[in-house]
Amino acid sequence: MTKYITSLIICLSFQLFSQAQSQLSATIIGSGSPKYNVERAGPSVLISYENTHILIDMGNGTQANLEKLNIKNKDLNGLLFTHHHLDHNEEFTPLFIKTLLSGNHFDIVGPKPTTDLVNTILKNYEEDIAYRLSKKQRTFSDVETHFTINELKGGETFNIGDIKITSTPVNHTISTLAYRFDAGGTSIVISGDLSYSETLAPLAKQADYLIIDSGGSIELGKTNRRKASNKIRTNKEFAHVNLYESSLMAKEAEVKNLVLTHFNFTNVDEDATSAELHKNYSGTIFYAEDLMSFPKNSKNQKNTVKPNKADNTNQQAPNFKKMLSRMDTNKDGKISKTEAKGRLKENFDKRDGNKDGFIAETEFSRSNP
Repeated sequence: MTKYITSLIICLSFQLFSQAQSQLSATIIGSGSPKYNVERAGPSVLISYENTHILIDMGNGTQANLEKLNIKNKDLNGLLFTHHHLDHNEEFTPLFIKTLLSGNHFDIVGPKPTTDLVNTILKNYEEDIAYRLSKKQRTFSDVETHFTINELKGGETFNIGDIKITSTPVNHTISTLAYRFDAGGTSIVISGDLSYSETLAPLAKQADYLIIDSGGSIELGKTNRRKASNKIRTNKEFAHVNLYESSLMAKEAEVKNLVLTHFNFTNVDEDATSAELHKNYSGTIFYAEDLMSFPKNSKNQKNTVKPNKADNTNQQAPNFKKMLSRMDTNKDGKISKTEAKGRLKENFDKRDGNKDGFIAETEFSRSNP
């Protein structure tokens, strides 16, 4: 049954992706972080418009998820980096070489040291590339003009196909760029990893979607031990935003939809996280999962939280159905001790009133232990 459901999700993702190519779209190829997670590939987003496909960042698992969408190396027109931390460029080497061998023309774009990275790969794999090209009676001279390298500082505007791309530098621990993509009347911005950056709001001004670092998000079933901040942190350099900073930048940019990605855990407490974000930002919030595509079909929205003006609480109690959908791996309508995670696992024995080794909805609905 689980294999059937997985196959169904992949088929639906492929169908939605195919339908979205007539307008500018973003597909979350990987929604994870440096921490290995079987349910979240490393950071990667695919921007598509008509026959143009641009891959932004290439974390662990990127190739596997591209295959699920039937995106081949010959389909890729651009390989872009937000920055050169390992979790963002982990699968660049095989993607670059395979795209080069495919015979397609493509652009490689990113901050320093993009040029050095490409040249090092070409040097280290010179014999391997020559061997693979020779199978079709080709040499490197036949493909060396098929790619261009564009190393940016931020502030540049360029085109790949019919997609206009604008870059800006953002604050992170190394040189990092955010990108805006415009085509067909739709705009999508990818922030990359960042702390609060005054440069982001002008880039993302009134964008349809801002895909942003999920820093500060609250894990489902766990208490948020960090005291919520209501100001920008300036006392030292930070690698990632907190919820106050990301929601403030979204508010300043007046973006229509905010998409959180780059999670270092599987299950997000969307209610609690959104309660913090809505203190600044009044738009719609999405929580990225692998193969999720934007724009979303309004009739079939998933992982969406809209502001609730009547609810001024900072955090809501976890919902049993939501817990069930994420933890009930055998789909028996109950949560066993081996399936339970986080705080629910810690308090399992207190919840399990009849001591049968399972938590049912009636037991979960009792007052929190």
